[in-house]
Amino acid sequence: MRKLLVVLLSFVLLSSLVAAQPYVTVFEDRISVGQTIAVGNYTITVVQAADGSYYLMLRNGSRILELKPFAFGTEIERDGLRILMGSYTAQGGFIVVSVKPEFVTSLKPEVGAKAVFNGNVVRVIAAGNRTVDVSVNGVARTLEVNGSAIVDLIALEYDGKEIKVYAAEPASETVSMEYSVFYPYGKIRVSGPVDVPITITSASNSELRLPLRVTSMPEGWRASFLYGGIEVEEITLPPKGSVTVSLHIEPAGSGTLRFSIGDLPGSVQIEAAAIGVSIPYLGLDAEAGQKLAVPITFTGSGAVEFQATDVPAGWTMYLTDGQYRLRSFTVSGTFSATLFIEIPRNATLGDHRLSFTINGKEYGLTVHVYKTYLGQPAKLTVILTDGSGNPLKGWVSIGGKNVTTSAVGSVTVELPAGEYRIAAGAPGAVPIEEAVKLGDGEEKTLNIALTKAPYYFEARLKNDVLTVTAGASASTEITITNLGSKEDEYHVTLEGLEPEWSYVISRDPTGATPIGTMKAGPGESASAYLVVIAPFNAVSGDINARLIITGKSTKVEIPVIIKVENPAALSLNADYPALTVKAGGSTATTVWIDSMGTTVTNIKITAQAPSGWEVEAVPSSIPRVGPTRKGNVVVSEGPSQFELRIKVPKSAPAGTYTITVTATGDQAKAETVITVRVTQGSSSAYLGIILLVVVFGIVIWLMRRVGRR
Repeated sequence: MRKLLVVLLSFVLLSSLVAAQPYVTVFEDRISVGQTIAVGNYTITVVQAADGSYYLMLRNGSRILELKPFAFGTEIERDGLRILMGSYTAQGGFIVVSVKPEFVTSLKPEVGAKAVFNGNVVRVIAAGNRTVDVSVNGVARTLEVNGSAIVDLIALEYDGKEIKVYAAEPASETVSMEYSVFYPYGKIRVSGPVDVPITITSASNSELRLPLRVTSMPEGWRASFLYGGIEVEEITLPPKGSVTVSLHIEPAGSGTLRFSIGDLPGSVQIEAAAIGVSIPYLGLDAEAGQKLAVPITFTGSGAVEFQATDVPAGWTMYLTDGQYRLRSFTVSGTFSATLFIEIPRNATLGDHRLSFTINGKEYGLTVHVYKTYLGQPAKLTVILTDGSGNPLKGWVSIGGKNVTTSAVGSVTVELPAGEYRIAAGAPGAVPIEEAVKLGDGEEKTLNIALTKAPYYFEARLKNDVLTVTAGASASTEITITNLGSKEDEYHVTLEGLEPEWSYVISRDPTGATPIGTMKAGPGESASAYLVVIAPFNAVSGDINARLIITGKSTKVEIPVIIKVENPAALSLNADYPALTVKAGGSTATTVWIDSMGTTVTNIKITAQAPSGWEVEAVPSSIPRVGPTRKGNVVVSEGPSQFELRIKVPKSAPAGTYTITVTATGDQAKAETVITVRVTQGSSSAYLGIILLVVVFGIVIWLMRRVGRR
């Protein structure tokens, strides 16, 4: 029945408001005898006549304006106040109290137009040819031309050209004869939390238990009832006594809070104290990449809401107190903050407008960019350091470029603007990757601190070229420096030697104290000697060897050149260096061969003799001559020998001939000459004498004949 009555009364009320300024309902409930409702300067009460009938009384102060029987459908209208009566039951009579709201502002029928007042927000969300859609505190209504709408205490009118906004105050006080509620403030102006004292007085002869409730408040507010500093939801009144409670309100702006004590409603309208904002600049000149600091001073008391609303793409704008970025904060007195504007390095030349709101009010400034770095390459300097800040020479990889730093650990590269991943490292350090963003024409320095690798070392030789004589040794010092963070053990080997060669890693340069491994702690160095021992038959020349040093996770190879000098020489001595043999005969002599110095191996015997002669060395080759090493003992076996056999052809004329004998070994070469005198038989001698006599006779005859002529 009650719902039906409400619908009916609302229909009657709205139908009467179509052609006039809309009325706003400020009270809609039952009222019983002795209860009083205050609307502005007017009070509404229900009184009972002597015959038991009920009347509705409207007063302005002590003056009675209207007194009418309480009957369904009765309407009272006076001075912009309208009262519509419903039925009267045992719980009281139902009334709807409406008032003409006061004009607040007007809006253009354009999307985005809005009005903000007393915590309320009215915004145009859609606009057509004949209708507009308006949101009132999030509740949407459609207005036709010459139409109106009501949302809570706010009324709207649309005449096709503008939207008029009206607002009304709620009924602010209700008093019951059984108990009365008194609070001195109906509308207050605050700058922070506030406690409103409310006195509840009982007119009953028995205890009264009343619930305390906050029925509505704007979003973001907090409120509760306190008694003796304790939050309470119910209060007990002693007979004929009174209790004072506090309504603790923490507002977040302006608005109206509604509450009830028992069955009696109440409300408090709160207006947030305005905050003064002082911005010294309206426009600034700057170059791209610059960071502007604009001081802003806030004065007054209350909450502040900051919001950046219009910022060019790529720009950054924020408010800070020097410690935090601010969005919402409170002010009590004077508060200074800084508005930072970061201009990108690729900003275009010209004016750029930036806007922001403070407590819903829009502010802004213009930045004129007179210099830009748009399209210019960025310059990045990378500095590598160790954990103590000391520079490290290492490498940097970025943007497809691999570069080595200088001795002081720095390198500078030019790159297009963008985001990059940098990889960097150094000997003895763990490689690291970092991200960097470079703007157009930006010059940035990036310091990268590298940590030591657990195991890493460097090794060097005092001399990487060794000169050794066959059968002797040569040495050089090895120094290993541990650049890792943990102790390490090192194994040293030499590769590239022929089988007869040997080497030793020793604590002394003579090789007398061999060692197996070397150890060094973090930052320490260890030294030893590489001793290379050449065999006696080592061939003169260069040997390319490799010294390999292996740690727990690192291996280093160092080239070593071994220059071999073999002073070996051969000597050839024949028992008979001069021989006599008849033509067609044979002869022989023993030739002794020995090494003058070190061992000579693989000796080949050859001979150069006159044509037609047969010369043979037996044996024609000798494996080795000279001293040999057996362990640490050098043994000399003495000279070797071979027989040189010579066969002279029968046709060889008598005379003296030479044979050159050559001994060629791996390490040395020697030659010797054997003289051979060839003789003829006796018949041959006589024949030769006769031939000589004949020859001489012919010569003398020819001389005489020539002389006569």
